[in-house]
Amino acid sequence: MTLVDTDIEQVCFELLDFAAAARLMRRLSAERSAALLFEEPYVVAAAFQPGSSDLAALLREVEAWVAEESLCAIRFMLDGRIYVLGAGEADWNSHPWAAVGEPSG
Repeated sequence: MTLVDTDIEQVCFELLDFAAAARLMRRLSAERSAALLFEEPYVVAAAFQPGSSDLAALLREVEAWVAEESLCAIRFMLDGRIYVLGAGEADWNSHPWAAVGEPSG
């Protein structure tokens, strides 16, 4: 299944936090078709043009987002195989999600 048509392929990124998944989906949807799918774990599906450098650009964008979010790595599925994309280092002084009663961001 693709997001748009048969000339478009997709890659799916897995996240355990809904807010993070929503942020990634919003960021990717600025340049391409992207959707937030399923329930926990949350999956962000993003479209790319096959046979071009579009997949590389998409993965670089996600890599930058992973580093900004201090996630260290994210699992993704492409062509039925699961991969791990690592970026940056963990920020052990920050929560990956806001604690109850804490302001986010």
